[in-house]
Amino acid sequence: MAPIARIAMAVLLFSATFINAAPTATNVDNDAHIAGFSRAVSKAAAGVQLVYKCTVPNTMAITFDDGPFDYTADLVKLLKAKGAKATFFVNGDNNGKITDYAAAVKQAYLDGHQIASHTWDHKDLATLSVSEINAEMTKLDTAIKKIIGVKPTYMRPPYGSINDLVTKTVGAKYTIVIWSQDTNDWQHPTDWKKSYKVYTDKVKKANGKGGDIFLEHETIKLTAQQLAPRAIDYAHSMGWKLVTVGECLGKPKSTWYRS
Repeated sequence: MAPIARIAMAVLLFSATFINAAPTATNVDNDAHIAGFSRAVSKAAAGVQLVYKCTVPNTMAITFDDGPFDYTADLVKLLKAKGAKATFFVNGDNNGKITDYAAAVKQAYLDGHQIASHTWDHKDLATLSVSEINAEMTKLDTAIKKIIGVKPTYMRPPYGSINDLVTKTVGAKYTIVIWSQDTNDWQHPTDWKKSYKVYTDKVKKANGKGGDIFLEHETIKLTAQQLAPRAIDYAHSMGWKLVTVGECLGKPKSTWYRS
């Protein structure tokens, strides 16, 4: 994640965000807050699809934000070698320009990973107007389509920051994906063990229920080279199938994209 402090917990901002007229950003980091946040969003914008957990039994989703970057290609190779699928929430111009990493993005798509939107240049959508929000989304959609031939129907707002304006504007065309477990790898990029502990603390034996959606960042070297392989191995050892967000929700690949 870009070096911006985490936005205050969603539960403290519900009334300001969803009752007052002025949009207020929110950020969610755990199950309790997400559950209440989801209910608030559903009241603010009927029909908005906001997800943060898997629903297909024994599936778990590892997601990567803020790329593509220098480690994306190697990460795609790693996932293939370990028999795992992931979801890449990419930017157009954040840590690097998507056009410079087009080959890696296309290979991820061809390998069956899900390519999803993280906006063009990682602006906080909750601070933007409708036209600015749409520009962030459509500019990236156009760039992604040039690379893989389709546009994504799934997105993740930068910083997990959304409000009623964002949900109504973005939620009409995209499934909004938050997360249920945050590795916080961006806070300690030189110590992968702290992020790995999130997996060992939270991932128990597969139990016939849908699992967590984990947040990592492919732009962090130790995440790509040290955390990801260990996280995959640990999840597999616990009996979880690592799949894309779309798969862990039971949605066919045809619904992950649009022309």
